[in-house]
Amino acid sequence: GGVLSSKAKRAKCSTHKQRVIVMLYNKVCDIVSSLSELLEIQLLTDTTILQVSSMGITPFFVENVSELQLCAIKLVTAVFSRYEKHRQLILEEIFTSLARLPTSKRSLRNFRLNSSDTDGEPMYIQMVTALVLQLIQCVVHLPSADKDSNSEEESNKKVDQDVLMTNSYETAMRTAQNFLSIFLKKCGSKQGEEDYRPLFENFIQDLLSTVNKPEWPAAELLLSLLGRLLVHQFSNKSTEMALRVASLDYLGTVAARLRKDAVTSKMDQGSLARILKQV
Repeated sequence: GGVLSSKAKRAKCSTHKQRVIVMLYNKVCDIVSSLSELLEIQLLTDTTILQVSSMGITPFFVENVSELQLCAIKLVTAVFSRYEKHRQLILEEIFTSLARLPTSKRSLRNFRLNSSDTDGEPMYIQMVTALVLQLIQCVVHLPSADKDSNSEEESNKKVDQDVLMTNSYETAMRTAQNFLSIFLKKCGSKQGEEDYRPLFENFIQDLLSTVNKPEWPAAELLLSLLGRLLVHQFSNKSTEMALRVASLDYLGTVAARLRKDAVTSKMDQGSLARILKQV
């Protein structure tokens, strides 16, 4: 009886601890969400932004905290879009922690896409891939419609908005180019015990899963830039052989998948045309 009583006490204590941990976890998620909302309405000091950025990036390299990672995406995106001089620091912090990403398939992809594969199964990508795509997309500023101004003011405003949109798109391209260049460079020779090649392959697979999806326009931009970068790395004889071989391998993976999608798309268009003709 004494043994059973002791086990029951331990079980009760363990259950209570789990409840407390879950409550604490939910509170942390609420705090991160509230911080992202605060960033939309209030400018903060650089010191605070550094701490907020670090807090937002850390969850992406811990397993089994999907809810917190979703909240952190909003937080880091809010910082990235509003504080231009912190963008490079955020990317560097992501690269510093990349080696800690999980590589086992069980816990690899937790971000569910709004689409399904050919078998009707839901599609998932890595949380860190969703973060990178959101960071690139949040840099682009789209013009807002204003119908109250007269024609001359509206014309001048349209020119300004076009310039702003073009400049922001070029910034997004530079950000994407910078991210890919650094990531691919790490895929050359092994850096100590860290091998970035499986991580880069997983990232490419995520891009191929999101390309042509309307909510992920950055995927097409990244794949376009990646294609040029891989061709350049493979053609450059001064590049180390390991990176040249890896570049050719990645290029083949991307080209094969895009070709398959193009063929499938043509078949779908033919089926759609026949259906419309019957209607």
